[in-house]
Amino acid sequence: MKLVQEQDQLIFRKEEFQVMYHYYLCEDSGEQFTDERLDKLNLAQVHNQYREKYGIPFPEEIRHIREQYGISASKMSEILGMGVNTYRLYENGEMPTVANGRLILSVRDPDEFIRQVEASVRYLQESEVEKLTAKAFKLIKERESGVRYGEPAKIELRQDAPNAYNGYRRLDLPRVAQVIAYLDNKAGELYKTKLNKLLFYIDFLAYKCIGNSIMGLQYRAIPYGPVPSEYERLFLRLQDEGWLSNEERQNGGEQFYEVYHADIAFEGQLFTGEEIKVIDTVAALFKKKKTSEIVDLSHTEQAWIDNEQNRALISYQEYAFGLKI
Repeated sequence: MKLVQEQDQLIFRKEEFQVMYHYYLCEDSGEQFTDERLDKLNLAQVHNQYREKYGIPFPEEIRHIREQYGISASKMSEILGMGVNTYRLYENGEMPTVANGRLILSVRDPDEFIRQVEASVRYLQESEVEKLTAKAFKLIKERESGVRYGEPAKIELRQDAPNAYNGYRRLDLPRVAQVIAYLDNKAGELYKTKLNKLLFYIDFLAYKCIGNSIMGLQYRAIPYGPVPSEYERLFLRLQDEGWLSNEERQNGGEQFYEVYHADIAFEGQLFTGEEIKVIDTVAALFKKKKTSEIVDLSHTEQAWIDNEQNRALISYQEYAFGLKI
Protein backbone atom coordinates (compact mmCIF):
# COMPACT_ATOMS: atom_id res chain seq x y z
CA MET A 1 0.00 0.00 0.00
CA LYS A 2 1.23 3.48 -0.88
CA LEU A 3 1.04 6.21 1.75
CA VAL A 4 -0.38 9.38 0.19
CA GLN A 5 -0.53 12.86 1.65
CA GLU A 6 -2.33 15.72 -0.04
CA GLN A 7 -3.92 19.04 0.83
CA ASP A 8 -7.58 18.63 1.67
CA GLN A 9 -10.32 20.11 3.82
CA LEU A 10 -11.96 18.43 6.80
CA ILE A 11 -15.09 19.61 8.56
CA PHE A 12 -15.21 19.98 12.35
CA ARG A 13 -18.15 21.55 14.16
CA LYS A 14 -19.55 22.81 10.86
CA GLU A 15 -16.31 24.55 9.86
CA GLU A 16 -13.77 23.61 7.20
CA PHE A 17 -10.07 23.37 8.01
CA GLN A 18 -7.16 22.91 5.59
CA VAL A 19 -5.03 19.87 6.44
CA MET A 20 -2.40 17.63 4.94
CA TYR A 21 -4.63 14.58 4.65
CA HIS A 22 -2.97 11.16 4.95
CA TYR A 23 -4.34 7.89 3.58
CA TYR A 24 -3.22 4.59 2.10
CA LEU A 25 -3.83 3.87 -1.57
CA CYS A 26 -4.06 0.41 -3.08
CA GLU A 27 -2.53 0.95 -6.51
CA ASP A 28 -4.18 -2.18 -7.91
CA SER A 29 -7.77 -1.50 -6.87
CA GLY A 30 -7.63 2.27 -6.32
CA GLU A 31 -9.12 1.78 -2.84
CA GLN A 32 -8.33 4.49 -0.29
CA PHE A 33 -8.37 3.84 3.45
CA THR A 34 -6.84 4.96 6.73
CA ASP A 35 -5.89 3.31 10.01
CA GLU A 36 -6.05 4.51 13.60
CA ARG A 37 -2.66 6.24 13.40
CA LEU A 38 -3.53 8.22 10.28
CA ASP A 39 -6.98 9.10 11.59
CA LYS A 40 -5.35 10.49 14.72
CA LEU A 41 -2.83 12.51 12.70
CA ASN A 42 -5.49 13.92 10.37
CA LEU A 43 -7.77 14.85 13.25
CA ALA A 44 -4.93 16.40 15.25
CA GLN A 45 -4.39 18.95 12.50
CA VAL A 46 -8.05 19.97 12.63
CA HIS A 47 -8.13 20.16 16.42
CA ASN A 48 -4.93 22.22 16.49
CA GLN A 49 -6.43 24.85 14.22
CA TYR A 50 -9.78 24.88 15.99
CA ARG A 51 -8.17 25.37 19.42
CA GLU A 52 -5.95 28.15 18.08
CA LYS A 53 -8.83 29.91 16.35
CA TYR A 54 -11.07 29.97 19.42
CA GLY A 55 -8.48 30.23 22.19
CA ILE A 56 -9.23 26.76 23.59
CA PRO A 57 -6.42 25.36 25.77
CA PHE A 58 -4.65 22.14 24.81
CA PRO A 59 -4.81 19.07 27.11
CA GLU A 60 -1.39 19.66 28.66
CA GLU A 61 -2.32 23.27 29.42
CA ILE A 62 -5.58 22.16 31.02
CA ARG A 63 -3.68 19.66 33.16
CA HIS A 64 -1.11 22.26 34.20
CA ILE A 65 -3.79 24.74 35.28
CA ARG A 66 -5.31 22.15 37.59
CA GLU A 67 -2.01 20.90 38.97
CA GLN A 68 -0.89 24.36 40.06
CA TYR A 69 -3.71 24.26 42.63
CA GLY A 70 -3.09 20.66 43.64
CA ILE A 71 -6.63 19.38 43.13
CA SER A 72 -8.27 16.50 41.30
CA ALA A 73 -9.93 16.74 37.90
CA SER A 74 -13.34 15.92 39.39
CA LYS A 75 -12.94 18.69 41.98
CA MET A 76 -12.00 21.19 39.28
CA SER A 77 -15.14 20.14 37.40
CA GLU A 78 -17.21 21.01 40.46
CA ILE A 79 -15.54 24.39 40.94
CA LEU A 80 -16.12 25.35 37.32
CA GLY A 81 -19.65 23.99 37.31
CA MET A 82 -19.01 21.58 34.46
CA GLY A 83 -20.37 18.38 35.92
CA VAL A 84 -18.51 15.43 37.40
CA ASN A 85 -15.39 14.37 35.48
CA THR A 86 -15.90 16.75 32.54
CA TYR A 87 -12.56 18.37 33.24
CA ARG A 88 -10.90 14.94 33.22
CA LEU A 89 -12.25 14.29 29.74
CA TYR A 90 -10.80 17.59 28.54
CA GLU A 91 -7.39 16.65 29.98
CA ASN A 92 -7.57 13.39 28.03
CA GLY A 93 -8.10 15.18 24.75
CA GLU A 94 -11.84 15.75 24.36
CA MET A 95 -12.51 19.14 22.79
CA PRO A 96 -14.17 21.63 25.16
CA THR A 97 -16.84 24.00 24.01
CA VAL A 98 -15.54 27.48 23.32
CA ALA A 99 -17.18 28.77 26.51
CA ASN A 100 -15.71 26.00 28.68
CA GLY A 101 -12.30 26.41 27.09
CA ARG A 102 -12.18 30.09 27.89
CA LEU A 103 -13.46 29.45 31.43
CA ILE A 104 -10.65 26.97 32.02
CA LEU A 105 -8.08 29.45 30.74
CA SER A 106 -9.44 32.15 33.02
CA VAL A 107 -8.65 30.20 36.21
CA ARG A 108 -5.00 30.07 35.26
CA ASP A 109 -5.05 33.42 37.07
CA PRO A 110 -5.21 32.71 40.85
CA ASP A 111 -7.44 35.75 41.39
CA GLU A 112 -10.05 34.33 39.03
CA PHE A 113 -9.67 30.88 40.60
CA ILE A 114 -10.52 32.37 44.01
CA ARG A 115 -13.64 33.96 42.54
CA GLN A 116 -14.73 30.60 41.12
CA VAL A 117 -14.10 28.85 44.44
CA GLU A 118 -16.10 31.48 46.31
CA ALA A 119 -18.94 31.07 43.81
CA SER A 120 -18.96 27.31 44.50
CA VAL A 121 -19.15 27.39 48.31
CA ARG A 122 -22.46 25.50 48.33
CA TYR A 123 -20.72 22.53 46.66
CA LEU A 124 -17.54 22.57 48.77
CA GLN A 125 -16.77 21.92 52.40
CA GLU A 126 -15.53 24.87 54.41
CA SER A 127 -12.14 23.22 54.86
CA GLU A 128 -11.84 22.78 51.09
CA VAL A 129 -12.61 26.44 50.46
CA GLU A 130 -9.96 27.50 52.97
CA LYS A 131 -7.36 25.14 51.51
CA LEU A 132 -7.99 26.15 47.90
CA THR A 133 -8.04 29.88 48.54
CA ALA A 134 -4.88 29.58 50.66
CA LYS A 135 -3.10 27.85 47.77
CA ALA A 136 -4.24 30.52 45.31
CA PHE A 137 -3.17 33.34 47.66
CA LYS A 138 0.23 31.67 47.97
CA LEU A 139 0.61 31.71 44.18
CA ILE A 140 -0.39 35.39 44.11
CA LYS A 141 2.14 36.20 46.82
CA GLU A 142 4.90 34.34 44.98
CA ARG A 143 4.06 36.21 41.79
CA GLU A 144 4.07 39.60 43.48
CA SER A 145 7.17 39.01 45.62
CA GLY A 146 9.18 38.06 42.57
CA VAL A 147 8.54 41.50 41.10
CA ARG A 148 8.53 43.53 44.29
CA TYR A 149 11.66 42.21 45.94
CA GLY A 150 13.73 41.55 42.86
CA GLU A 151 14.34 37.84 43.01
CA PRO A 152 17.27 36.74 40.85
CA ALA A 153 16.04 37.32 37.33
CA LYS A 154 16.01 34.44 34.89
CA ILE A 155 16.35 34.88 31.17
CA GLU A 156 12.89 35.34 29.71
CA LEU A 157 11.85 33.32 26.68
CA ARG A 158 8.79 33.72 24.47
CA GLN A 159 5.80 31.85 25.82
CA ASP A 160 3.35 32.12 22.94
CA ALA A 161 0.06 30.29 23.06
CA PRO A 162 0.05 27.08 20.99
CA ASN A 163 0.12 27.88 17.28
CA ALA A 164 1.52 26.66 13.95
CA TYR A 165 4.96 28.11 14.74
CA ASN A 166 5.54 26.15 17.96
CA GLY A 167 3.88 22.95 16.83
CA TYR A 168 0.75 23.69 18.84
CA ARG A 169 2.54 23.27 22.17
CA ARG A 170 3.54 25.97 24.61
CA LEU A 171 7.33 26.10 25.21
CA ASP A 172 8.21 23.39 27.75
CA LEU A 173 11.71 23.91 29.18
CA PRO A 174 11.87 20.68 31.20
CA ARG A 175 11.08 18.76 28.01
CA VAL A 176 13.85 20.61 26.14
CA ALA A 177 16.31 19.71 28.90
CA GLN A 178 15.22 16.07 28.88
CA VAL A 179 15.55 15.80 25.10
CA ILE A 180 19.09 17.17 25.33
CA ALA A 181 19.84 14.66 28.11
CA TYR A 182 18.73 11.86 25.80
CA LEU A 183 20.77 13.19 22.90
CA ASP A 184 23.85 13.59 25.09
CA ASN A 185 23.82 9.84 25.66
CA LYS A 186 22.64 8.67 22.25
CA ALA A 187 23.73 11.11 19.53
CA GLY A 188 27.44 11.74 20.06
CA GLU A 189 28.99 15.05 21.00
CA LEU A 190 26.57 17.94 20.92
CA TYR A 191 28.28 20.81 19.14
CA LYS A 192 26.03 23.86 19.16
CA THR A 193 25.24 23.76 15.45
CA LYS A 194 24.54 20.03 15.56
CA LEU A 195 22.34 20.37 18.63
CA ASN A 196 20.27 23.09 16.98
CA LYS A 197 19.60 20.86 14.00
CA LEU A 198 18.75 17.82 16.11
CA LEU A 199 16.18 19.82 18.06
CA PHE A 200 14.64 21.01 14.79
CA TYR A 201 14.41 17.50 13.33
CA ILE A 202 12.94 16.07 16.55
CA ASP A 203 10.18 18.65 16.81
CA PHE A 204 9.32 18.63 13.12
CA LEU A 205 9.44 14.84 12.82
CA ALA A 206 7.12 14.63 15.83
CA TYR A 207 4.67 16.95 14.10
CA LYS A 208 4.95 14.91 10.92
CA CYS A 209 4.18 11.69 12.80
CA ILE A 210 1.76 12.69 15.56
CA GLY A 211 0.54 16.22 14.82
CA ASN A 212 2.25 18.11 17.66
CA SER A 213 5.79 19.16 18.50
CA ILE A 214 7.56 17.65 21.50
CA MET A 215 9.16 20.76 23.03
CA GLY A 216 7.12 23.71 21.78
CA LEU A 217 10.13 25.48 20.29
CA GLN A 218 9.85 27.96 17.46
CA TYR A 219 12.43 27.64 14.66
CA ARG A 220 13.93 30.23 12.38
CA ALA A 221 15.82 29.78 9.11
CA ILE A 222 19.34 31.24 9.23
CA PRO A 223 22.39 30.63 6.98
CA TYR A 224 23.49 27.52 8.93
CA GLY A 225 20.02 25.99 8.71
CA PRO A 226 16.92 25.89 10.92
CA VAL A 227 17.56 26.74 14.58
CA PRO A 228 15.46 27.46 17.68
CA SER A 229 14.49 31.11 17.28
CA GLU A 230 16.06 32.11 20.62
CA TYR A 231 18.72 29.43 20.85
CA GLU A 232 21.37 31.55 22.59
CA ARG A 233 18.91 32.67 25.27
CA LEU A 234 17.46 29.15 25.45
CA PHE A 235 20.80 27.52 26.22
CA LEU A 236 21.69 30.21 28.79
CA ARG A 237 18.34 29.70 30.52
CA LEU A 238 18.89 25.94 30.66
CA GLN A 239 22.30 26.60 32.20
CA ASP A 240 20.74 28.95 34.76
CA GLU A 241 18.36 26.15 35.71
CA GLY A 242 21.31 23.80 36.24
CA TRP A 243 20.21 21.46 33.46
CA LEU A 244 22.93 22.18 30.89
CA SER A 245 26.61 23.09 30.73
CA ASN A 246 29.03 23.81 27.92
CA GLU A 247 32.73 23.88 27.14
CA GLU A 248 34.80 25.58 24.48
CA ARG A 249 37.06 23.56 22.23
CA GLN A 250 39.60 24.66 19.68
CA ASN A 251 39.73 22.96 16.30
CA GLY A 252 43.52 23.06 16.03
CA GLY A 253 43.52 26.54 14.56
CA GLU A 254 42.07 29.74 15.94
CA GLN A 255 38.43 28.72 15.70
CA PHE A 256 36.53 27.73 18.84
CA TYR A 257 33.45 25.53 19.12
CA GLU A 258 30.93 25.13 21.92
CA VAL A 259 29.99 21.62 23.05
CA TYR A 260 26.99 21.06 25.32
CA HIS A 261 26.46 18.47 28.04
CA ALA A 262 23.31 17.61 29.97
CA ASP A 263 23.61 17.95 33.74
CA ILE A 264 20.51 15.87 34.42
CA ALA A 265 19.60 12.28 33.71
CA PHE A 266 16.97 11.41 31.13
CA GLU A 267 13.57 10.55 32.63
CA GLY A 268 11.22 9.05 30.11
CA GLN A 269 7.97 9.61 32.03
CA LEU A 270 7.63 13.09 30.55
CA PHE A 271 7.11 11.62 27.07
CA THR A 272 4.74 9.24 25.34
CA GLY A 273 6.03 6.13 23.64
CA GLU A 274 5.49 7.77 20.25
CA GLU A 275 7.55 10.79 21.30
CA ILE A 276 10.44 8.67 22.57
CA LYS A 277 10.41 6.77 19.28
CA VAL A 278 10.78 10.07 17.40
CA ILE A 279 13.64 11.25 19.63
CA ASP A 280 15.42 7.93 19.26
CA THR A 281 14.96 7.92 15.48
CA VAL A 282 16.66 11.29 15.11
CA ALA A 283 19.43 10.43 17.58
CA ALA A 284 20.23 7.19 15.74
CA LEU A 285 20.04 8.80 12.30
CA PHE A 286 22.50 11.57 13.09
CA LYS A 287 24.79 9.88 15.62
CA LYS A 288 27.56 9.16 13.14
CA LYS A 289 27.05 12.18 10.89
CA LYS A 290 29.38 15.16 10.96
CA THR A 291 27.93 18.55 11.77
CA SER A 292 28.61 19.68 8.20
CA GLU A 293 26.59 16.74 6.84
CA ILE A 294 23.62 17.62 9.05
CA VAL A 295 23.81 21.27 7.96
CA ASP A 296 23.89 20.19 4.31
CA LEU A 297 20.82 18.01 4.81
CA SER A 298 18.95 20.85 6.53
CA HIS A 299 19.69 23.04 3.51
CA THR A 300 17.69 20.65 1.33
CA GLU A 301 14.58 21.13 3.47
CA GLN A 302 11.90 23.30 1.92
CA ALA A 303 11.37 24.71 5.40
CA TRP A 304 14.80 26.31 5.15
CA ILE A 305 14.81 27.12 1.43
CA ASP A 306 11.60 29.16 1.58
CA ASN A 307 12.42 31.05 4.78
CA GLU A 308 16.19 31.60 4.89
CA GLN A 309 16.28 34.84 2.93
CA ASN A 310 14.02 36.61 5.45
CA ARG A 311 15.20 34.58 8.44
CA ALA A 312 11.53 33.87 9.00
CA LEU A 313 9.88 31.59 11.52
CA ILE A 314 9.00 28.18 10.09
CA SER A 315 5.43 26.87 10.19
CA TYR A 316 5.13 23.26 11.35
CA GLN A 317 1.82 22.79 9.56
CA GLU A 318 3.21 24.06 6.28
CA TYR A 319 6.57 22.29 6.26
CA ALA A 320 6.74 19.32 8.64
CA PHE A 321 5.00 16.89 6.29
CA GLY A 322 7.64 17.51 3.64
CA LEU A 323 10.54 16.68 5.97
CA LYS A 324 13.31 14.66 4.28
CA ILE A 325 13.59 12.09 7.10
